[in-house]
Order: sequence, then structure tokens, then C-alpha cells
Amino acid sequence: MSDDSWEEQFKQFLRKTGENVRRTGEDVRAEAQRLFDAATDPEKQQRVRDRLKELTVWARKTAQGVAGAVEEAASKAETAFQRAADKVSEATEKATGAQRKSFRSDAAGAPGETDTAARVRSAARKPAAAAKKASKPRVKPGKPGPKSAGKPRR
Repeated sequence: MSDDSWEEQFKQFLRKTGENVRRTGEDVRAEAQRLFDAATDPEKQQRVRDRLKELTVWARKTAQGVAGAVEEAASKAETAFQRAADKVSEATEKATGAQRKSFRSDAAGAPGETDTAARVRSAARKPAAAAKKASKPRVKPGKPGPKSAGKPRR
């Protein structure tokens, strides 16, 4: 291929590319002008404003509805928690009252039991506790005790 034909092909390429760029520029200019005219059209601007007002009113109503629903849900939750807390305190009071009655009956002993009999009954319980302590293995001095899991006690 000679240099002349290569130069001719290159010139043709540049001409075609230039024409394409010019056409594209004209298309862009025409589209920009159309968009500008549409944006400055008072009738279209008024339609956009009206639509924005409708959207604003809808958003306000929706936000108020959501706020009301959240407030109602919070109120119901508060009532439910209050009822649960009341039930827990009633159950605690009942359990505490039953323990007091049980403790009083143990302390008083059987009906007709004397104070001395109650002391004897109490003393009878003490050897059982002493037997539990005695069942634990004793460690001789100088010898390590049984291994236990976890941290050593201080």
C-alpha cells in the first residue's frame, strides 16, 4: 500500500468522523433546546407545582397516620407491661405469704408442743448437717488436695 492511498483513507475517515460529530452535536443541541423549552413552559411548571402540592399533602397525612399508629402501639405495649408487672408482684406476694405461713408453722411446732420439744426437734436437725460436712474427704497437711476444675479459691 502506498503512502498516498493510506493518506486518502485517513482523510476519508476524518471526514466521516467529523460529519458524525457534527450530527451528534446538532442532535444534542436540539434535545437540550426541547428540554429547556419544556422546563420554562408556564403550563408545565404549574402542573409540576400542583403535583408537588398533592404529594406534600399525601406525605403529611401518611406521616400523621404512622405517628398515630406508633403512639397507639406504644400505649398498648405500656398497658401490657403494666399488667404483667402487676401479675408478677401479685404472684410474689402470694409466694412470700405462703412462705411466711410455712415458716411460722415450723417455728411454732405441732399444736400443743412445748418450747422444749421445739428445741429438741431443732437439735435433731443439726447432726444431719454435721454428718454432711464430715463426709467430705479431709486433706492431710503437706499433701495436695483433690484436683478441681476452674479457678482456685482465694
